[in-house]
Amino acid sequence: MKFFFFLSLVFISWSISAQRQFESQYIDSVQYVSKIDSLNDLYGENKEMLPEYKLAILIALSYYPELSDVHIVFTEKKISTTLNSRPNILSVLFKHRNKRSYTIRINNRKKDSIIHIASVPFNAKVGVFAHEFAHIVDYESCNIFCLCGRLFAYATSRSKAKYEKEIDTMVIERGLGWQLYDWAYYVLRHSHATQSYKKFKRSIYLSPQEIRNLIIKP
Repeated sequence: MKFFFFLSLVFISWSISAQRQFESQYIDSVQYVSKIDSLNDLYGENKEMLPEYKLAILIALSYYPELSDVHIVFTEKKISTTLNSRPNILSVLFKHRNKRSYTIRINNRKKDSIIHIASVPFNAKVGVFAHEFAHIVDYESCNIFCLCGRLFAYATSRSKAKYEKEIDTMVIERGLGWQLYDWAYYVLRHSHATQSYKKFKRSIYLSPQEIRNLIIKP
């Protein structure tokens, strides 16, 4: 009887611990508004940000201090995904690695079937920006041949999925796993994206369940 009682206590303790771990770490924009100037001083140098996304960008950047001096331009374009990031080719070809610049393109097509970042909850918004910054950290570690390898990673669905899941894992390791979870959950459960796009997301990126498992693993 004592043995079964002990097992019951262990199970209850584990259940409570798992439940606490699963509680999403929610970043409330209201709590950070007053800190935007200090965040900008620390992480906004050499960043050309769009005002409406500035707070989410700066919060995500605060988890990537090595990008503080990196030149990043945010621009709106008609693209088929919500965000994407890329090195600026001229800076790769003609500048030293620590002088490269990058562009993060934000989709500006406001259609029901395409996810526009303005409609994304703030916590998830931080998560998707964090994913793009993880890409830039990876690009910063690459020489020109390595960057070409990153380009070729998109040649097949299998290699693309391997690479994107590695980037997702980096976001989790940086401490923004729940924000990434909220982004993935929003895309698959609450967005008006097409079923084909949701199928693509499931095949290429970590699923909400996979993200959760990585966050709460022992």
